Amino acid sequence: MSFWFVALMICIILLVLVGQLSRFYARMKSLAADLDAQQLAINAQLKQLQGTLSEVLGEIRRGNRLSNELIELKQAELTGDFEIVEEPIAPAPAPARKSNIETPEVKSALPGAGGAPKTFPKL
Repeated sequence: MSFWFVALMICIILLVLVGQLSRFYARMKSLAADLDAQQLAINAQLKQLQGTLSEVLGEIRRGNRLSNELIELKQAELTGDFEIVEEPIAPAPAPARKSNIETPEVKSALPGAGGAPKTFPKL
């Protein structure tokens, strides 16, 4: 009789153990899905951050290039290693002459476009 009692207790313990393991497996599966979703979100944010950082890096490089050019110009100014090139300035064009042909005056259909109206229209 004690043998059957022990066997029954072992079966009950095994069934409870299988139930707990299945519950643990379901919980781990949902956590794995959550972690995958979080990793995808982090990857998207990192790609966006990488794009922003590459833009910033480009701006830094442009600033460094301009700074180097300014330093070279200042150094050339201090040492006198530059050449002044004078370019001739073209004379200003003569003002246009008035022609004897008069342009016809265009009248607009809008009230007040040809001048200020003498009276305001009644509403």
